[in-house]
Amino acid sequence: MNIVINNITLDKEIILELISESQLVAIKYVRAKTDLGLKESKDIVDNLKANPEYYDGKPHTIAFEVPDMDKDIQNIKKQSSNGMLYSKPNQVKKYVLIILAICLVAALYLFLNQ
Repeated sequence: MNIVINNITLDKEIILELISESQLVAIKYVRAKTDLGLKESKDIVDNLKANPEYYDGKPHTIAFEVPDMDKDIQNIKKQSSNGMLYSKPNQVKKYVLIILAICLVAALYLFLNQ
């Protein structure tokens, strides 16, 4: 018997056989055939494992949300005080000054010991 998910026909017997062997393999199979995400594929396999007749009847459409990376970056920038992704620029300045001071002392030491 076949099931139709997002206009893609899957052989339910193959999926049920894979579930009996390894649920992980069944999830990978569903992901490869449907181009769905991990959560959606796991939900399909879990539904079939709990009730093999779950997807019988009409075709099913399963939507998945694609994360908006630009929105996440904007949120990170808003959280920082000055728009920089690194939130403590004063600490960076402090370390740069310490490194410069060490280099200056080393150069002065080498110059005086010639």
